[in-house]
Amino acid sequence: MRKLRIAVVGGSLGGLTAAALLRDAGHEIDVYERTPVPLTGFGAGIVVQPELVRYLLERTETTLEQISVPSSAMRYFDATRGTLIGEIEAEWRYTSYNALYRRLLAAFGIERYHLGEALVGIDQIGDQVELRFARGRVVHCDLAVCADGGASTARKRLLGIVPRYAGYITWRGLAGRGDLSSDTWDFFDDRFTYGLLDDGHVIAYPIPVVGEDGEMAGRYINFQWYWNLPEGPELDELMTDREGIRRPVSVHAAGVQERFIDEMQTRARRQLAPEPFVELMVMAAEPFVTVIEDTDTPKMALGRICLLGDAAVTGRPHAAAGGAKAAANAWALAEALEENDGDVEEALRSWEPAQLEQGRALLDKVAHMAGLLQTGGPFLPGDPACRFGLPR
Repeated sequence: MRKLRIAVVGGSLGGLTAAALLRDAGHEIDVYERTPVPLTGFGAGIVVQPELVRYLLERTETTLEQISVPSSAMRYFDATRGTLIGEIEAEWRYTSYNALYRRLLAAFGIERYHLGEALVGIDQIGDQVELRFARGRVVHCDLAVCADGGASTARKRLLGIVPRYAGYITWRGLAGRGDLSSDTWDFFDDRFTYGLLDDGHVIAYPIPVVGEDGEMAGRYINFQWYWNLPEGPELDELMTDREGIRRPVSVHAAGVQERFIDEMQTRARRQLAPEPFVELMVMAAEPFVTVIEDTDTPKMALGRICLLGDAAVTGRPHAAAGGAKAAANAWALAEALEENDGDVEEALRSWEPAQLEQGRALLDKVAHMAGLLQTGGPFLPGDPACRFGLPR
C-alpha cells in the first residue's frame, strides 16, 4: 500500500484513535491540536462502548479494569419525590475522558503531537491539502483527517455549517466518597441512575479518577443535570465566564460565575429530592456547564479531506455514543485506505456512505431520547430504543 503523509486536525479521542491506527498502518502522521497544553476532560464521565476502547484493548497492554469501573443496574427515579419508577439489570462499565485520553496519547506518543496549533484555513491544491494554522504554520499533506470537534473549523470553512443549539444545557460535576454521606454514596455507586423531571433530567454514575500517569487513583460519582433554556440573553449570560467572554460550548469550572453555581444549588433544593440528588449537586466541588447542540452535514469526504466524529455529525449525548462513533469512523477509514491501496479519494468515496448513515441514525436516536427526557415523557425502564450505544 502507498504510504501517505496524513495530517490529523484535532487531538482528542477520535483524532488520536485515527492517528494511532493510521500510524500503525505505516503512514506518516502528524496531529495538530489547538490547545496549548494537553487536553483534560475536567473529570467528565463516559459510558464504555466497544468501539471507543477497541484500540487500547487490541493494540496496547491496557485492560478494561485499568480504565473503567463496573455497574450492575440502571434505576429510574422521580427526581422530585425521590421515588423509584423502575430498575433493570444492566452491566455497563464507565470510564473518564482523562483515562482514555492519557492512554491514547501515550500510545501515539508526543513527538508528532503538536500543541497550540489552531486551524484557520484549509484548501486542496492539486493532489495535496494545504492547512494553515494561527501561529503561521502551513502544512501540506496527502490526506487531512479533520477531527476538530463539534465546533469544527474545518467543517465551517469547507461547508459553512455550524452547530445548532438544541434548546437545553447541562450542568456537570463530580463528588468523591469523602464529599457525600455514606447513604448517598451507596445510592449512586454500582449503578446508572436516571432522575426524571417534567422539564429535564439528571443522570449519575460512578467513574474512575486517574492520575497524571494514567493509572486509576480513585472513584467519583459523575452527574449531569439537563436544563431547558431558550436561546437568548439568559443563555448568553450563563455561558459568559468570569472574564466576560461568551463561551460557545463550555464554561469550565474556574470560569463559571458564582451566582450561577448558587442558582443551580438553589434550584436543586427547590426541585429535587433532598437525599440523595440535592446532596450530590450541592457537594460537587467544581461544577461546570455545557450547551447541547446538533449538527448534520451532507458530506464527510471532500476530495482528500474527511470529517471525522463530531466534526461531521454531532449528536446529543443521551445514547453515550459520540466517542464510539468517532472511533468507528477511524477504524473504517483505516480499513478503507488499506482496501484501496492508499488511493485517498477512492478510499474516502467508499468510506463515506456508511459513516453518514450511522451518524444520521444516531441523530435520530438521540432526538427521540431527548423528546422524552426533556419533556417528562414516558421514559420506560429498559426501552430498547433508548439503549446506550450506536444504532445497529
